[in-house]
Amino acid sequence: MSKTTLTRCLCLAVALTTSGCASFLVTDAQKLSPAQLEPVGADTISRGGYRFGQFPISPDAPDLFAMVAISGGGKRSASYGYGALKGMREVMLQTRAGPRPLLDQIDVISGVSGGSFTASYYGMYHDKAFGQFETDFLYNDTNSNVYGIFLLPWNWAWFVSPGIGTNDFMERVYDRHMFHGATFADLAAQGRPQIVIGATDISYGTPFVFTQDMFDLICSDMSVFPVARAVAASAGFPGLFSPITLTNNAKDCGGRTPGWLRRITPAERHNPLSRVGAEAIRAERYLDADRTRYVHLSDGGVADNLAMRTQGSMMQVMSAADLRARGLTHVRRVLLLSIDGQGSQDTSIAQRREVGGLLALFGLVSGGLIDRYNFETLYTVNHQIEILERNLREARCAEAPVIDGARCDDVQTALLHIALADRPDSPETARLQAIPTSLTLEREDVDLLVTAGRDAVTGSAPLRAFLDNYPPAPLPAPGIAAGGGGRESHASLAGPSMP
Repeated sequence: MSKTTLTRCLCLAVALTTSGCASFLVTDAQKLSPAQLEPVGADTISRGGYRFGQFPISPDAPDLFAMVAISGGGKRSASYGYGALKGMREVMLQTRAGPRPLLDQIDVISGVSGGSFTASYYGMYHDKAFGQFETDFLYNDTNSNVYGIFLLPWNWAWFVSPGIGTNDFMERVYDRHMFHGATFADLAAQGRPQIVIGATDISYGTPFVFTQDMFDLICSDMSVFPVARAVAASAGFPGLFSPITLTNNAKDCGGRTPGWLRRITPAERHNPLSRVGAEAIRAERYLDADRTRYVHLSDGGVADNLAMRTQGSMMQVMSAADLRARGLTHVRRVLLLSIDGQGSQDTSIAQRREVGGLLALFGLVSGGLIDRYNFETLYTVNHQIEILERNLREARCAEAPVIDGARCDDVQTALLHIALADRPDSPETARLQAIPTSLTLEREDVDLLVTAGRDAVTGSAPLRAFLDNYPPAPLPAPGIAAGGGGRESHASLAGPSMP
């Protein structure tokens, strides 16, 4: 190529890129309006919004609070998690209104990284997702979009403009294929379950979840925020994709703080082993806009690959008094299903002298860290849900010996880990474990993973045992609302005490 031709090509590339910059709008966090703010001293900074407690309880199983957490792991986890949701449609729960699919009784679905695709897509489309998700996302060659960001000159706005990043282009891809301009207001309009998308704040290495309670800390309105942008943040693999950045508007909220934060004692704040004290310190970082001017969000799997740590922290700090004050004594069963599509660690290198190249080494190190961190997450959250069980039993029995026709001490909680890595050894298991955590998979591999997720749920003996121990609550007496006490929603086992 001659010098003249090269110059013309470069000029054309710059022209295409800069013209793209002019039309490329990056969504930032939008300030809460004065009309949205609660009075100073209220329990929440703003009213309404996409937060726990805003969704009605199931009229069929008002005494059950059920959550699902879908792990990170690219389309492997997205496919496995999607199969698990299919399985939940087939597993029936005996309710006072008769048999109902377990999936219809789920209150919250959280997801990080690959799991955020499945969680958010189901939240938008519910039963319509089944049969659509494969063609809209799972079977798509998403990697080709990634290559296009780096190789096609008209996508190089991220190269010449500091305000545009590679993940801004991925947001467009996800929106075009799956969300079609939907915001969290649109997601809220779909009703239960609430979808909690998790990212990692790379400034502090801590989870950041897309709920209004979290957006309250940066004085921002999540209802107008695009769902595709939250998913892009959650699945933003570090190094490959740029962070999604939000401006902290905390100065515009007049010094308001959430009620749970004001109730933290000085002793808890200064106790290095207090989880609630650690959560208070984390929240105060965002309330101080001089310290945290921007929130930079990357892959949620970095801070919490099982999408459970935030929910666990919330459950732990709910005392018996808190549970009674929030009208949660009608709940007697709490179920948390951890759907984990991560593969097991490759230990075969222990039999070889050579480890492999740089990419192989990175995969081994990151996989080992995720495996270890996942164990700590499961151990911690299992302990936290046991604390919740004790507190819930105490709260119920302090209110009455019998609630909604059930003994006050009839309380059970369960954390069930349904993992791809726990499948029995077989040639099919080996094949499933070898499927990469990529954004593009062969159709046959997708189908295998979906089937594996479905079978893992429908064949789970611990899940069946928990559901068999859920005798339907009696129908309420005429004129008495479901759930006892006329309650219309779960005031929330997972908030609004914490973001």
